[in-house]
Amino acid sequence: MLGCDETNGRRPTIRDVAARAGVSKSLVSLVMRGEPMVRDDKRRRVQQAADELGYRMNLAARSLSNVRSKTVGVLVADLRNPLLVDVVERAGQLLEDEGRSTLLISAIKPPRSTSGPRIDSRAIGALKDLRVEAMLVVGSVPDRRALAELVGDMPVVVAAAGAEGLLADVVRNDDHLGMRLVVDYLVATGHTAIAHLGGLGGAVAEARVAGYCAAMAHHGLEPEIMVAESDFTEDSGYRGAARLLRGERLVTAIAAVNDLAAVGAMSAVADAGIRVPGDVAVTGYDDTFVSAIRQVSLTSVNPDSSGIGTQAAHCVL
Repeated sequence: MLGCDETNGRRPTIRDVAARAGVSKSLVSLVMRGEPMVRDDKRRRVQQAADELGYRMNLAARSLSNVRSKTVGVLVADLRNPLLVDVVERAGQLLEDEGRSTLLISAIKPPRSTSGPRIDSRAIGALKDLRVEAMLVVGSVPDRRALAELVGDMPVVVAAAGAEGLLADVVRNDDHLGMRLVVDYLVATGHTAIAHLGGLGGAVAEARVAGYCAAMAHHGLEPEIMVAESDFTEDSGYRGAARLLRGERLVTAIAAVNDLAAVGAMSAVADAGIRVPGDVAVTGYDDTFVSAIRQVSLTSVNPDSSGIGTQAAHCVL
C-alpha cells in the first residue's frame, strides 16, 4: 500500500493514479467513466493503482466539467498558409451560426536546429483547461500521436490533412487525384520533363507526390520522374526549385505541392535567368488568393476550401 509520504499527505489525484499505473491521465479518465474502449489489462492496472492510492473520483469536479462550454478549439498547422486560413474562416462562420465559440491557436513550436516543428503541449493543455468540447485540427500537424495523448477522449475533426495516430473524422481533398490532374494538364500542353516539388509535410504532401508519380507512370514517363523535396512554404519551394535547376537533367515544368511553394519556385526560376512560363512552366495547388495575384497568375488545383470548412464544421457539430 502507498504511504502518505508518496503524496505528501494530500488527497491522491488522477495524475498520481496515471503515474502509478504507467499510463496517461486521459486513459485513467476513460477508465473512471467506464468507457468500453479501454483494454482489459490497462483497465485492471488503473483500477489497481486507484485502489492502492485510495483514489476516489471528485464528483463535484466531474459535475462541473460536464457543464457545456459550447466552445470549439481550433488548432491550425500554419497560420501563414492561405488555404488553411480559408478553411478556418468558413468553419468558424458555420460554428458561430450554430451558437458555438471558437478558440484559435497555432500550437506548433518552431523547429530547433536539431529537430522539426513540435506540438506545444502547454497550448493544448490551456484549451483543455477552458473545457473546449471538441478540437478542429486544420492542416498537417507534427506528432499526431503526441497530440492524441494530449486531447485524450475529446472529439476531434481533422480538415485538409490526414489523421494518422488520431481517432478523428477527416475531411480532405483527394490529393492523389488532384496532382494526377496537374500532370495530365502539363502533358496535354506538350511537357514531358516534369518535376515535382514537394513530399515534405505529412500525409497531404505524401499523397500529392504519389499522385505525381502515378500520373507520370500512366503517361509512360517513369524515366522522367524527378522529385525535389519541399514543404508548404515559399522558402522551401525556392530552395527545392533551385536544386532542380542546378541539376544536370532538363526540367520544362514544375508541379509544386501548393501555391506558396510554387511562388518560391517562380522566384528561383527568375533568379536563374530563365522565364515562366516561356522556359519553365510552374503549377500550384490549393487555388488560394496567391495564385490569382496579377504578377503570379498561377495555374492551380481548386480543392474547394469552402466545402472542406463547411463539412468539417458539420462533423464537429
